[in-house]
Amino acid sequence: MAFIPSKAKKHRTITSEELNLTSMMDAMTIILLFLLKTYSTTGAIISPSKDLKLPYSLSTEAPHKELTVSVTRENILVSDERVMALEEVDPNVPIISVLYSELSRRAREAKQNEVQYAIPFTREVIVVADENIPFQLLFKVIYTCGSSEYNKLRLLTIREK
Repeated sequence: MAFIPSKAKKHRTITSEELNLTSMMDAMTIILLFLLKTYSTTGAIISPSKDLKLPYSLSTEAPHKELTVSVTRENILVSDERVMALEEVDPNVPIISVLYSELSRRAREAKQNEVQYAIPFTREVIVVADENIPFQLLFKVIYTCGSSEYNKLRLLTIREK
């Protein structure tokens, strides 16, 4: 049996409609999360130095954020901290002792972080060298990195257009 609608409902006219603010807020939140998720920050791998000019490459692989060893025209840096000047490098020894001790210390810290906090020690290092650095010096830096447990090396370059 159907109920008879009341006279107030029967003769009511639609006056005004309001926007549902909750659904608008939900849509804006979803759009904001989508934009934050797709925002790319891969350009901040290193902070450029005024005395560092990177070589060009045709590689298309994007760099990962790892420990960086920079060889500028004047200094050797580890994660933007000056370790030593280039004049202090002994040309007769294949390993750079000051760089070796700094990288060994960081490797020990990374191993402790792996045990305590489960942060994996990837053994990767990014070598950032000026394009005019002699090959013998670059070889010494790479050999020192490999000797101090950082045996996965990457050379950072600028992608040619």
